[in-house]
Amino acid sequence: MSDFKIHPDTQIAHVELQVADLARMTAFYSGLMGFQIIDSADGRTRLSANGQLPALLTLTERKGARLQPQARTGLYHTAFRFTGRGPLATTLLRIVSAGWPLQGASDHLVSEAIYLGDPENNGIEIYRDRPRAQWPRLGDGSLEMANAPLDLHKLIEEADQQAAQDGIIDTGTDIGHMHLQVSNTATTAAFYNNLLGMDIIVNWPSAIFMSAGGYHHHLGANTWHSQNAPRREEDMTGLRSYAYRIPDEAGWLAVLQRVQNAQYQHAAIERDGQPGIAVADQDGNPVELLGPDTAAVRAALAELQVLI
Repeated sequence: MSDFKIHPDTQIAHVELQVADLARMTAFYSGLMGFQIIDSADGRTRLSANGQLPALLTLTERKGARLQPQARTGLYHTAFRFTGRGPLATTLLRIVSAGWPLQGASDHLVSEAIYLGDPENNGIEIYRDRPRAQWPRLGDGSLEMANAPLDLHKLIEEADQQAAQDGIIDTGTDIGHMHLQVSNTATTAAFYNNLLGMDIIVNWPSAIFMSAGGYHHHLGANTWHSQNAPRREEDMTGLRSYAYRIPDEAGWLAVLQRVQNAQYQHAAIERDGQPGIAVADQDGNPVELLGPDTAAVRAALAELQVLI
């Protein structure tokens, strides 16, 4: 376990999916889910909750892409976080009114969550957090989480009927966490905890949950269908990349130094004007580490480009 801590205000910034049918997937995320299209051209659609950059979700088409089998590492679900119970209920009402199937619903004590899949079987969680002060603790001070039943009928009573009909999503919606299918949770911990400095919140035999700043989890990882499984292949649908935003210059430079010291292959990138690096995790998932747009960050990336 590492003593290094990633900046406590680190958040999930973005997810990119490789899709086989861009039109169908765009219709799902913009029409049913309610995200607003920023732009759509050259086989790529970018979306966010308010229709402005930076993008929250990018759909990139690969013609003839094979649907990713379940027994592969990669995406388990993307978890879209709503600002409250009412906005969550509104989107839920729109989904069930359209007859789109749900896969589950749970009260996790720290949050309330509903699960579904998109047209290409990428998992989705929509959820809202309870206030942190209400998160239950175990005797040792650690967070208590559970999979208790969630009353969807009572939840839907809080929906905004007009907003549900209008296809409007809460503009404060973001990505609260990512959940991956991994081949081994120990190697996952080695990358995200030992290298990047995320805290381990819960560590079960077949799943691990990690976060920055005491959040219940920014990353979940399980082996329920993927113990020792092969990696997702490049011509398959699924997770193309996802990003963390590290808001502090010193914190981002410290993570860059750790990646370099560990001799992980990495490359300079820019995502919607936000500079950063891309590095593959233990299962080959491209992870983007975005930093603030400062002179020091730009200088570090310029030097990195020369070295590569």
